Amino acid sequence: MFQLTNQSRRIQVLLSFLRQQANARATFLEILEYLQQELPKDGQKKISRRTLEADLKFIREELKLNLKHVNISRRHYYQLLETDSLHPETNEQLQELMMHQLSKSLGIGEQLTNASTASSLEGLMVFSFAALDDGGRAMNLARDVLQSILAQEAIQFWYKPIHTTYRSKLQIVAPLQVRFYDGRFYLVAVDYKDNSEGQFKRSIKIFAFDMIEDYVIAPAQLEQEEAISEAQTIRFHHADLAHRVGLKDYFKHCLGVARFKDSEPEYIRIKFTDWAMSYVRERLLHRSQRIVVDHPNYMVVELYIYRTYELDMLLARFREFGVEVK
Repeated sequence: MFQLTNQSRRIQVLLSFLRQQANARATFLEILEYLQQELPKDGQKKISRRTLEADLKFIREELKLNLKHVNISRRHYYQLLETDSLHPETNEQLQELMMHQLSKSLGIGEQLTNASTASSLEGLMVFSFAALDDGGRAMNLARDVLQSILAQEAIQFWYKPIHTTYRSKLQIVAPLQVRFYDGRFYLVAVDYKDNSEGQFKRSIKIFAFDMIEDYVIAPAQLEQEEAISEAQTIRFHHADLAHRVGLKDYFKHCLGVARFKDSEPEYIRIKFTDWAMSYVRERLLHRSQRIVVDHPNYMVVELYIYRTYELDMLLARFREFGVEVK
């Protein structure tokens, strides 16, 4: 009769443990302590740290499983990313939410009372998002962030800013919101300062998902003395913090998701000609948009927005058919 080797049996227990954890993630010590407790029940001996290190290496190099090692604030996390089964229920739930919101907007909510009708609508209307063509990593990260928001737990991750050549920097933040704009997911968050009463800053920061290293986040935990083994997760009150930083109106005058520190919105006028006229007339570039000049050969539109690089990107799309005027 075929018998599994001791290592194979250990790895089965290890992987089963990881899959049962939130976000399929655990520290080296948590994995080791679990194995020390469970292996004797399976008739196996307890193992050393070196043996566990060898098993983790075997999982990555021989089994070719995507086991990420994340070292944050002196704590070693191992996260199992199984790309062949990236939580299909998450995608299904998001699709159902999208279809529900769409049906309400179209006034056909009552007609979508059975699966066949909903399936027909899904076949008739197709959504394509560039940020979702990444093997499901952005969708799974969105799920992880939302779980942290609902649990009101701070997170930490390594982040490389878009506009710099510097190395990745550790970020410790309170997540407030996930936004999707122009084919990308963004995290809206507030920086963590220290252990004082006002431990979070009063300004919002925006992080692009694809700039988060390996699409991996971890719970943010307070620094503890060496003798204290159990780490304490940093928590926050979402509604209170969102109110204090003005999340509700933060994006009111943003063309997309960006605004510079201490910047003020301003009236910006853009002259459109040729094909761009009909495009802009039928599609709002921003909620503040209004037509101030409507000539047969050109049109001037006024926006009340922050001046950011997103305005430059918008104008670049229209080329000579959309230029800023005074």
